[in-house]
Amino acid sequence: MTEDPAREVLGNLSLLDRLLPLWIFVAMGAGVLLGYVLPQTGPLINSFQIDSVSLPIAIGLIWMMYPPLAAVNYGEIGKVRTAKKMMSTSLVLNWIVGPFLMFGLAWIFLPDLPLFRDGIIMVGLARCIAMVLVWNMLAGGDN
Repeated sequence: MTEDPAREVLGNLSLLDRLLPLWIFVAMGAGVLLGYVLPQTGPLINSFQIDSVSLPIAIGLIWMMYPPLAAVNYGEIGKVRTAKKMMSTSLVLNWIVGPFLMFGLAWIFLPDLPLFRDGIIMVGLARCIAMVLVWNMLAGGDN
């Protein structure tokens, strides 16, 4: 009998990767706890800015994005054009369904909170999932 493919993939992951959701929740909890115990932490972190760009957030994003981007075989970027089904599905979901869905949810749940509503609509306009699919394919990941 062959081994379950999901179990095989899980076995190939490092401890950090296997427990990533846990680490994310621990980091969020630590951040909330730190802000509660030391309320001056937020303003201190916000003081490290260039114009309107937060340096801690920029450094964190670069640190988070470098490993997957380093695994991308940029010589195969032309393959993106051949994945027509994936790309068309991504385009429809990201540029048609996503913005209208978030617009609708924002107006349904936040009709009297315009700043929050605008924020939800802006998140709905962000197209990062399309790039996740492209980078995943270029890195040889499983769609």
